Amino acid sequence: MKPKNNKVLTIIILFLIIIFTAGIFLYKNSVKEINIKQNIHNIPPAKVNALKLTKRQKFKKFWLGMYSRLRKEKPRYALKPLYNDKINKIETFDLTLTSYDGLKLKGYFAIPYGIKGKKYPGVLLLHGYGSYGTAGWAHFFARRGYGALSIDLRGHGRSRAVYNPGFPGLMTDGILRVRTFSMVKIIMDSLASLEFLQHYKYINGNYIFVTGGSMGGALPLIDAAIDGHVVAAAGDVPFLSDIPVQMPLAKMGPYMEVKAFLNKHPSDKAKVMRSLYYVDTKNFAGWIKSPVLIGVGLKDEDCPPKGTFAVYKLIKAKKQLFVAKNSGHVVLPGWNLEVFKFFAPYLPNAVKPINKKIKNKKIDKRNERNIL
Repeated sequence: MKPKNNKVLTIIILFLIIIFTAGIFLYKNSVKEINIKQNIHNIPPAKVNALKLTKRQKFKKFWLGMYSRLRKEKPRYALKPLYNDKINKIETFDLTLTSYDGLKLKGYFAIPYGIKGKKYPGVLLLHGYGSYGTAGWAHFFARRGYGALSIDLRGHGRSRAVYNPGFPGLMTDGILRVRTFSMVKIIMDSLASLEFLQHYKYINGNYIFVTGGSMGGALPLIDAAIDGHVVAAAGDVPFLSDIPVQMPLAKMGPYMEVKAFLNKHPSDKAKVMRSLYYVDTKNFAGWIKSPVLIGVGLKDEDCPPKGTFAVYKLIKAKKQLFVAKNSGHVVLPGWNLEVFKFFAPYLPNAVKPINKKIKNKKIDKRNERNIL
């Protein structure tokens, strides 16, 4: 019996030794982990930064996340027929579009009259800061074979009924946090509008265009960077272009609101500039893959051309610059015709080429800022 007892005793001792050794090993590793967590603040700055996302990585993560959440839901909208223009062959609707955060935007949607079994290219028309969308603008494109949406972005036109910080006021509304910043939300409104065009039954989702001026000139560049469905984009005298360069040079326009805010709240400058970083077209330029047309007025005092030229240089996609030497912050002379010509090569074959007899409407000098 003794040999058997000795064998059992040996097994028990070995088992205890294994448990004891494992206990020591686990203890040492847990202490090591605790020490790492306790000493994280003592790591040199270079090593700490390696553990965090860079500014650029945060920017990319933010916008890809916002766009991904938008794409998960189908567009919610209501169309109410307004009138049919049988002479110009246009059908016009009043649009109520639910944006990404539930805010209901208003807009005018026009399509060629009497569609049966056809789909047309879609174009999103984006107005400037303090302006609004119009039915006439949508008609201008619908007469040339597009399904055209002229949207009132939040805080503008008929959409002010549900969100109205006013002018001045809108430009700095929520500016201390990126997610609450008005311009971030306006970018999302434009992306939600593109979603509507891509899903509407009479629009060919493979041919989506976007154009506008001023604030509406910056948004086509940002939309083209984020939404891969944009075939071509055109931005006239774009706002939000290399903001650290453009804003100090501006003598009028929405940048004045930011300057006034910073004069009143100088301690918030870092937060303000962080939010502006997230809406600066310069930071989207490298993402753009579709062709872009950019209009520049060399006498623009709202959105000085120096910032626009800096953004243009960073765009690697096919691009074209339209320069008006003697123009300021207005719809540049000949701009609309240039847009049609620029979009034409990317249209489906079924759409007729642009009518060469199209003439631009004369600009009323008294209201030229409102056109944007």
